[in-house]
Amino acid sequence: MSYSNNCWVMTGTYAFDIISEGGERIMEERFNKIEDMLSQLIHMVGTMKAEQEEMKSEITGMKSEITGMKSEITGVKSEITGIKADLGTVKREQGELKDTVNILKRDNEHAHKEMLETLKSLESDQDFIWQKAVKNERDIARYVKQQD
Repeated sequence: MSYSNNCWVMTGTYAFDIISEGGERIMEERFNKIEDMLSQLIHMVGTMKAEQEEMKSEITGMKSEITGMKSEITGVKSEITGIKADLGTVKREQGELKDTVNILKRDNEHAHKEMLETLKSLESDQDFIWQKAVKNERDIARYVKQQD
């Protein structure tokens, strides 16, 4: 192997021929650079792995929160269904009460009309009785006059 123009050229099967004295130093510097880059890569991969583990942990926490929220939403939906059923019952009962009130109003109006008719009939009867009483008193008075 020979060194020319900053390049190594292999001259033997597994052996390197280093032409200049600074070749070992250059190789050492290159090794150091490669070691530094490898160290940086290992550090970056370690950092990325730690970040990935942290993200996994956060995602697991989020999944747990989402599961809890889903459970709460299911509970709320169940409560809403119950409230809707209760509301339906209240509306039905309210309708029944309205019907009952309307029936009572109608019955009350009918009873009121009957009372008015009865009062009018009693008033007519009273007038008739008073007229008869007055006529009887006059007849008695005439009869008493005739007897004297």
